[in-house]
Amino acid sequence: MVSLRERKARASYSNVADGLANLSSEEDEQAGPSSRASVNSGGQAESGDDDDEDGKNDDTSFSSGQSSEFQPDSPNKKGKGKGKGKGKGKEDESNVGSDEDEDMDEDEDEGEDEEDLREIDEDDIDPSIRGTPTVKTNSKAGGAGSKPKLTRPSAPAKSRPPITDRPSMTITAQPQPIHGQSEISLLSLQHRALIQASSVALTKPSNVINKGYEDKRERDQSRANAPTLFPSGHPVPFHTKLKLNPNHGWSGQNEIEWIDESGLNVNRVEERRQSDWQKHQSFTFASPWQEWKGENWYPELFIGSSDELAEKDAGKRENWLLKDEVRLGLDDIGRWTEEELHFVNEIEAEESYLPTPLYQNGESHITCHMGPHDQQTPQTFSIFQSKPLAETNPIVPREGHTFFAGGPIWGMDWCPYPDSKSKDFEYEQYLAVSTLPHLDTKPHMAEKWPKTSKGSIQIWALSPPASHEDIQMEGTSTPSSSSRMSCEIVLCVNGGPAMEIKWMPVGTWDDHEIATLGQKDTKIPKLGVLAAVQLDGSISFYSVPHPRFFQPETDSPIYVKMEEPLLRLEIPDAMAMCFDWITGTRIAVGLSNGHLAIWDIYEALRSGNSQDILPSLYASVAVSAIRSISVGRVPPSDKQLDGDPLYVLMGSYDGTTTLLDLRDPQFPMELNRARIPCMAVKWISQMASPAICDIDYIIQVIKLRGSNPGRSHVLSSHRGQAWDIATSDYHTMLVSAGSDGALILANFNTGFYRKRKAPLAMQRLYEIDYSEVRDEYRIIDDVLPENQTLEAATSRRPPTIAKRATNDPPSHLLKTAAWRPEVGIHKVTWNDGCGLTKAGWLASGGASGLGRVEWIEGRWKFNRAP
Repeated sequence: MVSLRERKARASYSNVADGLANLSSEEDEQAGPSSRASVNSGGQAESGDDDDEDGKNDDTSFSSGQSSEFQPDSPNKKGKGKGKGKGKGKEDESNVGSDEDEDMDEDEDEGEDEEDLREIDEDDIDPSIRGTPTVKTNSKAGGAGSKPKLTRPSAPAKSRPPITDRPSMTITAQPQPIHGQSEISLLSLQHRALIQASSVALTKPSNVINKGYEDKRERDQSRANAPTLFPSGHPVPFHTKLKLNPNHGWSGQNEIEWIDESGLNVNRVEERRQSDWQKHQSFTFASPWQEWKGENWYPELFIGSSDELAEKDAGKRENWLLKDEVRLGLDDIGRWTEEELHFVNEIEAEESYLPTPLYQNGESHITCHMGPHDQQTPQTFSIFQSKPLAETNPIVPREGHTFFAGGPIWGMDWCPYPDSKSKDFEYEQYLAVSTLPHLDTKPHMAEKWPKTSKGSIQIWALSPPASHEDIQMEGTSTPSSSSRMSCEIVLCVNGGPAMEIKWMPVGTWDDHEIATLGQKDTKIPKLGVLAAVQLDGSISFYSVPHPRFFQPETDSPIYVKMEEPLLRLEIPDAMAMCFDWITGTRIAVGLSNGHLAIWDIYEALRSGNSQDILPSLYASVAVSAIRSISVGRVPPSDKQLDGDPLYVLMGSYDGTTTLLDLRDPQFPMELNRARIPCMAVKWISQMASPAICDIDYIIQVIKLRGSNPGRSHVLSSHRGQAWDIATSDYHTMLVSAGSDGALILANFNTGFYRKRKAPLAMQRLYEIDYSEVRDEYRIIDDVLPENQTLEAATSRRPPTIAKRATNDPPSHLLKTAAWRPEVGIHKVTWNDGCGLTKAGWLASGGASGLGRVEWIEGRWKFNRAP
């Protein structure tokens, strides 16, 4: 683009709008009457080349000879005749505003006349030069070096009364401008002064160099960018915080501190941002337990009155319930005695319901090489077998277990069982797992399986150590190896295998009495209600009995046959693909026809009648099947703390990532479009923003509110498609599972507050490989944290490696979609249902049938909290 300073005089450039001719009143004083007389009656001005005292001024004059709007280096009216390059640039620029104010004052003192600026007063023109060409010299430059300038005489001005005869009051009614003239005269002097200032700012180059600007580009820019991009912390006016070390979740909930954050939302968010800024430099990749805080928000938790409650009292303890205190009134639903349940033996379960792995050598177990990467040993896993991490790899400083579910894991979720009830069983935790029959099972979206198809859902129990003295204490290097993990119950269901499972989030567990344990004719309390997307196209809800109220004869799991679910939801012409909970009883379901359906199941569960239940919302979102869904679980506003969430985030097979506002369901907002399916989306509660996996297989967070909406922030990178993303409501650790066999951990604070050119920081919790020749797997879990530049993270073929024409990139940097299905990790989830003390437990599993649960807890740099 050619700047105004570089343009030469052309005929086409002379047709300048008349209103821009005399925007600068200071030039009228500089050039004198001769320059103003150079404007012709048609509003056009002759362009000429005026040289300054150095003879190098090639600026083109578009208006009144030397107007500063189009001659950036024209001298100031208070200058001393300096030419271009020799004037006091800083003083000129700093005096622009004051000069404009003086001009406005002079105009107002003359009677605030708002006559057309294009009209030239005859009294201001020397009679000796009227109608004759004149020679104009540069009065500012002076001296012999200045060249004369020929100006064309202007047309006679319109006759009007002398100035003394004009009224002193401001003229408000303006005549309509004639054809070809500007309408700027219709504006007030104040508006014209603003136009003049903007013209100067656009055309005059700044001579003032921002001191330290180059240094700022190299320094940390996150203080200016990151805190303003995303809100910080939870959207509710309170949070809970741990007082003591949770000790891997076995310590209970009696060490929870309630912190009231009532007040203005702006102040609360700003304080959180400042706190994050001060502490982010002391974070490692994971979050220390001292920084775990917040609470899982649901509308059922707020028991105050939104209409009567003052804002300063919104965060008080008496206005809120914790998750283990919420009851939905479903105590007697799905609760049976042991005699009323239908049990099947292990042989029948293996033939009809359990997954049947297919191996090349006809074996019934899986072989996986585990241990330190340079001295791994083969480990064999049979179905329902688990091994602690301290046994498979003693150098990994994490508490956890590796288990084998028997088939490709596609569904996984922690049971939201409160500590107030689990303390009777030493704070035991429960994990639901669903699998496909074997790796060769390839379900189709448009093909519904018969309702008589068999499937199973496994309930695993994570038990505490036999004695609390065996727990690894903070600061010690000896790993704990006393915790246990076992499969307790297998639900044998009809309708086919479950592709996704999630527990009802709040208030569905039953009260129990330890004294009734083992007694006959006593109804077994349920752990909760489990929802499952099955291959018959429906969503079914099953009541899961508490495993500790059975009397098993062997160590093998108990096989309970569920003839019919408590409730089944189905759309005749579509299959359910994914779902998420909006509230404790409202559910959002993504369908294979690209529609979103929302049901409220509370009354149907209580009555047991599911024949007439219809969705409360049925809206078209995409042109193909919806693959992933996540509800933006934040209150509608600070004054609607008991209102239902409004936002539903969805990713579909057509490559779109869509955000739907339930208040306007007919107009979904498209956040991202790619040429590959969007397999994983997740709403981040702390940031009130969605996280997605884009076409470059990177995990990024998209900004929705404030300035620059749609701006993204990269957190981590995979080498293949990401199958799932997990975030917690209690801490800032994000984990993603991909088809490349990697489970990657990143941190919000470390990512958002990193320096401008700092690389991405991430850690591979483990990575799984597969040998097609030996039909064996390998897990590497002693990987150090790593850094990747943003260029390498977003490039499928790093530039430094692409220059090697004869060599392919190393496999740990190559991005491709052609990964073997055996190595994919399909599901990852944090334990958000059991309170703050168990927020560090992470579960994951994939196509190999191997699953892992592990305790993720960060530490401070140099082991010192800020």
